[in-house]
Amino acid sequence: MKPFDSILGHESALEALEGLVKRGRLPHAMLFHGPEGVGKASVGRLLARRLLCRDDGCGACADCRLFDIGNHPDFFGVELELRKDSKTEYRKQIVIDQVRRLSSLAGLAPRQGAHRVFLIDPADRMNAEAQNALLKTLEEPPAPTILILIASRPQVLASTVRSRCFALGFGPLRAEDLATLLEARGFDRNEALERAALAEGRPGRAIDLDIDALRERREILLEGLEGLASRRDIGGLPALAAALAGKDEPALQANLELLLALLRDAARAEAGDPAAALIHADLAERLARLGVTLGAPRAAALIASIDRLRNQLRFNLNRTLVAESLLAAVAGGPLP
Repeated sequence: MKPFDSILGHESALEALEGLVKRGRLPHAMLFHGPEGVGKASVGRLLARRLLCRDDGCGACADCRLFDIGNHPDFFGVELELRKDSKTEYRKQIVIDQVRRLSSLAGLAPRQGAHRVFLIDPADRMNAEAQNALLKTLEEPPAPTILILIASRPQVLASTVRSRCFALGFGPLRAEDLATLLEARGFDRNEALERAALAEGRPGRAIDLDIDALRERREILLEGLEGLASRRDIGGLPALAAALAGKDEPALQANLELLLALLRDAARAEAGDPAAALIHADLAERLARLGVTLGAPRAAALIASIDRLRNQLRFNLNRTLVAESLLAAVAGGPLP
């Protein structure tokens, strides 16, 4: 089995990585960017394991086994850590002390192989101080050091960080293409098509998602959008805002992504794009009507506003206020 065979799609990105590895030209710092759930973090971990393995990422040797259980001495992951006073709540940001630990380890020689590999996920959650602390390592990395940054919102990274990394993009797949890949994994055709649509072309989500729960959440959001856009159900705004806000920031992020996909599909459907071009193709008729009700300018403004809000959520915004102001804009109020 080849190192990247477990990844669905992304042929161009994987081919580029394969060529860089085989030619010995792998950059010392890489930024894998794209929407949540498309597989970029999985590719980053597979690449890390491959670089630490003495047999091209075989998955069976001692190095690979150590990596898989999180105990390889030449791999260091930076991620959101638990708050000091909590066993379940994570920090919203990666902080400077975490990056300083990375930098100190990057200066050490590999203990078992040819590289030391560092993976920062999510890199777009590094605060400004952490990003500044990372710059020196990015500018002058020790020769055997490889850094892999994973980001769903690369635009919130400082330009000085982005410019020092080799950027590789990972996008969602067309629903039809993802469904074909899922069929090859053993899903029947109807379930594969539904999973591909509900996961919005994201392979990682398509395999693991709870179809019934996501279908219900999509219906709640779409029905709410229809009622607010036509102003026939303004009274339902508080309940819909509570559903959109969710129980925590990750839930709000996931709901905003779904809302964004529905609005983009509505705009495309209203513009006359074929149903096959829509992520939620099974809702093409309703989405087209929603697009007409909103109108192209309002839909475009809402899409831009949601994109901006998603980037700002890391700054401790009030979730309910974000949801209420956004839904009020759907009903014709000012954009948040």
